[in-house]
Amino acid sequence: MTPEEAVVLARYVRALCPQQKFDEYTADAWHDVLGEWPLPAARAAAAAVAKQQPFVSPAEIIGEIRKQRDARADSFQGPGLPAEIPDADPDDVPAYLAALREQRTRAADGGELKRRPVAELIAGVVDSFGETPGRDVPAEVEEVRRPGPLGVDCPSCGAAIGRPCRVEVGNRRRELRTPHAARSRVATGGPAELESPAEIERRREASAARLQQLAADETRGESA
Repeated sequence: MTPEEAVVLARYVRALCPQQKFDEYTADAWHDVLGEWPLPAARAAAAAVAKQQPFVSPAEIIGEIRKQRDARADSFQGPGLPAEIPDADPDDVPAYLAALREQRTRAADGGELKRRPVAELIAGVVDSFGETPGRDVPAEVEEVRRPGPLGVDCPSCGAAIGRPCRVEVGNRRRELRTPHAARSRVATGGPAELESPAEIERRREASAARLQQLAADETRGESA
């Protein structure tokens, strides 16, 4: 806040609080106390204080400025709020923390936050075909799989990797503590579905018929 802005602030507070006493030295004194704060923040704080009491002091203005800054910094990011993604590589911890601090400071100052498009966020990663410029994804990351039945999709209920199996109970879906048997078989490299009893019997009869045919062929060979 410049000395000229301090004069503007003093006149503003005088308009808010007509009964408060001001003289030609008030603006200079207020600049000495409030000079580090921007005029818009001081005006907003003075108006907030004036809504609660008939007099406004520089100390009360500073207290209200800090209160409003803390509220903006605390609420700029959270559930349901339009948070801005810090403009830094998350793997670069010092740079990411610096970007996050800068973002919170800007939020506390009342700066505008903006969403970053998904395309911009993933621009630094190369896809499996190498068509996206940027940083390669280590091959070992793609090979990591979660052990056990939850490491595969369930062929019975369609549960995704890492999600428990579910069954329909009326109009609701209930999660199971134990995965479906088909999911456990797939996780161990087996078939998703077991053969039906009819198929098993058909295979047994085919095997028996084949053995009889081989035995008959062998008998004819010996006779010849």
